[in-house]
Order: sequence, then C-alpha cells, then structure tokens
Amino acid sequence: MADVVVLGSLNMDLVLKTERNPSPGETICSQSFEMHPGGKGNNQAVALGKLGAEVLMLGCVGRDDYGKRLVRNLRENGVNADYILEVDDSSGIAFINVFKGQNTIILYSGANGHCTVDTVKPYAHIIKGAKILLTQLEIPYETVKWALKTAHDNGVITVLNPAPARPLDEDIWRNVDVIVPNEIECKALLEPEANRMEYGDIIKRIIDKSVKNVVVTLGAQGCVYNSGDTIKRQEAVATNVVDTTGAGDAFIGGLVFALSKGKGIDEAVWAGSRVAAIKIGFMGAQEYVIDPDIFS
Repeated sequence: MADVVVLGSLNMDLVLKTERNPSPGETICSQSFEMHPGGKGNNQAVALGKLGAEVLMLGCVGRDDYGKRLVRNLRENGVNADYILEVDDSSGIAFINVFKGQNTIILYSGANGHCTVDTVKPYAHIIKGAKILLTQLEIPYETVKWALKTAHDNGVITVLNPAPARPLDEDIWRNVDVIVPNEIECKALLEPEANRMEYGDIIKRIIDKSVKNVVVTLGAQGCVYNSGDTIKRQEAVATNVVDTTGAGDAFIGGLVFALSKGKGIDEAVWAGSRVAAIKIGFMGAQEYVIDPDIFS
C-alpha cells in the first residue's frame, strides 16, 4: 500500500518571531505571527511526500478546523491521509518562538494522545505491508513499542526518531534498525553515563543494543553516524539560515526516502543533509520547496 508508513504526531504550529527569547515573567513583542502544519510525524511524512515517496500517515487529529487543515495539507503534499482518525479532543498544538534562526517550542499533545495501541491495531496490515516504518515519541510510548515490534517481526525496516528525549527499554531497542536522535536525545538514551562519552562511543554503545545504524544530528555541525563498524561525520550543507524549525524532520525525511530506494547509509545521510539545508532557508516546518528529482 505504501513504501513508507509514518506513525506519529500531527500538530498545528503557532509561530511567533522575536529578537530573543523572553525571560521568566517578561513580556516582549512579536514581529509576526504565522500558522503552519507541524508535528514530527507530520513534518517527516510531508518531507517524504515532497520527495515523491509513496508515503502513508497514521495518526489522530481533533474534530476541529486545525484537524481539517492538517489532513488537507498532507494530501496536498502527496501523503496518503486516508487513515488519519478524528477524535474528540483538540488537534495537537505547538507554540513556537523563533529568534535569530533558533527556536523554542511548547507542545500540547491533544489528539495525539489518543493514538493508542487499540486505536492503531486495526491498521497493523498497513504497517506489515510497508518497506519502512518511521515513528517518533510524540504519541503514546506503548503504541510506538507495539508498532516497532509489529513491523520488525514482519521484516519491515524500522526507523525511530526518539523525540522527545527519554531513555528507552529493551522492547524498543530490539526492534529498531535505524535510530536518529539529535545531540540532546542522544545523551538521554543512555543516561547518565552518556554525559561523559563522545558521540562515537555513544553510537557504539547503541549498536551493542542490536541497532544497525545510529545517526546523531548536530544542527550546524552536521551529523555523526556509523557505516558498519566505522564512525563517520557528515558536515552540514552550507546555506542561509532563516528558520531551523523542522530541520531535523526534513533530514529524517531525506534519509528515509533514500533508504526506501535501496540506498546505503552513506547516501542516505547525504540525502538527509541536503533536504535539511533546503528546509532551513524557509520559514515554518513545511513551507520549503524542493525538486522531487533532486536525487535522481
């Protein structure tokens, strides 16, 4: 039914742009207000859709205008949204402050919290029929655990973006093929010893948990990853920074797209880096324009 199934969150991003982040108790004025579709699962699915992947999204939205906009936007970006479920709650909301190309985010999960095992289990056949399952941690943890096991047991490549950051249990580790944390999430995976370790050592420790590939994204410093037993670094692609919101999701979209086409990890990391560089030249998590033939 789809090469890539994305199971994850859908949010509406409410974006304010300021010169700096306010201090506690302080009120400052915003230069602008914008509303953009977001959520890690949503962003990653849209990145894949922009690249021309056969991608299907599983998730939940509220019975509100935000939910309708989120579903419509998925379809406009080439994502199969036929299995997005409406629930009796607000759609997920993210309040984002952008300042000098950086951002801070406050998240309300809303409908994403209804994406339970019982809700998703009727669509197990969709996960089993995919080449790749891509998921994150903005939906209930037990749902992620169930989906990764369902996919892994049926020979589907599993990709996990472990965000928000938290330690993982063995029922997750044994069913993940590729894990893509950022520098904060990377250290949270192996608390507390990771705070004293280099990225290469952290990657090796995670590989020992049966994960095939670890890709640690480092923003402007690019990423560190393993190719077999070798630790490598991919420099970030130089570009004009407008807004970093969703850059990690764009990276993951590019990486998973390449993997879905049978590319190796080196090519996949390079693909992710190029898509992320394009994204940060635009405001918002999804409003970037990309040539779907970029990797042809």
